[in-house]
Amino acid sequence: MRVNFKRSAQTDVNMKKKQPRTLQSTLNTVGILMFIGILVRWWTVPFAVSKDLRICYNQDFQMTLNECKEFLAFVLCAASVYFSLVNVYFLGKTGKKLVYTVLVLLAVFNFYMMLTLLAVATH
Repeated sequence: MRVNFKRSAQTDVNMKKKQPRTLQSTLNTVGILMFIGILVRWWTVPFAVSKDLRICYNQDFQMTLNECKEFLAFVLCAASVYFSLVNVYFLGKTGKKLVYTVLVLLAVFNFYMMLTLLAVATH
């Protein structure tokens, strides 16, 4: 007894091809993991390792409600700046110029704040 194999009428198989991983998607993924790691710190700060390698909980390091709000506001602002800059960078030549300009302005502002805080702390 012989088996007669016949080809299907539909020869084109529509398989979803994997999209190549781009630098933009990699930076977005790294950003997500980075800010999740920073948010995890919210819960892990009160825990410490003692000299005999035991994990202990220190109530003094627990953030108050006001500190939690400030920390969350800082993380959300930093995340929005990061993701905005990453995604604007890949818009084209003008996006790159804009991102570099914003980074220079942030660097100048950080340097100014450092000198201001240093002046306040020494007086």
